[in-house]
This record gives sequence, C-alpha cells and structure tokens, in this order.
Amino acid sequence: MDNRLIAQGGKDQKTTVALIHTLKTQGQQGEILVRVLEEMDGIKAEMIGLKSEMETHVAESKSLYEKMSAQVTITYEEQHEIVSLIHRMAVTFTRKHEQTLQQSFSENLFKAWKGLFVRRMHSKLKVRMNVARYTSIERVNYEEATEYLKSLSYVSFSGKDLEPTPSILKVLELEGK
Repeated sequence: MDNRLIAQGGKDQKTTVALIHTLKTQGQQGEILVRVLEEMDGIKAEMIGLKSEMETHVAESKSLYEKMSAQVTITYEEQHEIVSLIHRMAVTFTRKHEQTLQQSFSENLFKAWKGLFVRRMHSKLKVRMNVARYTSIERVNYEEATEYLKSLSYVSFSGKDLEPTPSILKVLELEGK
C-alpha cells in the first residue's frame, strides 16, 4: 500500500494525509478497544469473585436458618393446645380429688381446686421441659410436652402438691366450712 502511495506522487497528497489520519485513528481506537476489553475482563473476574462470596453467604445463611428453626418456640396455636389440655385435665383431677375427699365442692371451691391443679401442671411441665415459662418450649419438643402432660395422673401429685392454697382456704372460710 505504501508503494502505491509513493508511486502516485504528490497529486494525491490529500488522500495520503487522510489515509494516515485514518490509520492513526484506527490505532487509537484499537488501543482504546483493548483497554475496554481488559477492563471488562477485570470486571468479569470481580463478578466471579462476588458470586463465589454470595454462594458462601447463602450456604452460611441456610445453616443459620436451620439452627434457628430448631430453636423456635411453640406457636400460639400450640400454646393454646397445651393450655386447653391442662385445663381439661385439671377438671378431671379436681373431680377425682372431690371423690377422694368424699366431698361435693361448691362452684367456687371447684374453681379454686382446679386452679391449683392448673398451676401444679404448669410447674411440672416447666421443670420437665427445663424452661422458665411454658411458652418457651422449643417447637421440636412440642410433642414431648403434650405426651408428658397426657401421662400425668391424679397420683402424680404428692401430698404437698394437694395442700390447700390460701385461695382454697379463703373459699372454705367464706363458705363456712
């Protein structure tokens, strides 16, 4: 190409200048294009690194979620089921206690004794499940808690458990017994 340019001589001087300018411009554009491609390659490497970090964080998050799931306490519905079970059983135990004492409890005295059985069952459940309050029972232990409550019977309560509380004594006093 250079040979043709030289052979043509000076009459195509403008064409030669334009061609030189075009080649220089293309060279500059090529250099810029190379820099852009290198920059894109760097960005790609960074993205791969970020993806790897994200995968690590996702795996750690899943592990934490699984650990937290094991520690979640019982739901409101499960709490309600436990309370309902305790109250049903307290009625049964109060009737059994009434028979054992060979008495007929008034409505207020029945409620006072039922309250005693409710409190004692809550206490026994908290000790068995090693929690400060029954609402802190872990969800994975819900079945164990309900099975434990169902396993209780009237004979599960000691003489000390069945001592009249101040509220029972107050009802007896008010009723004149």
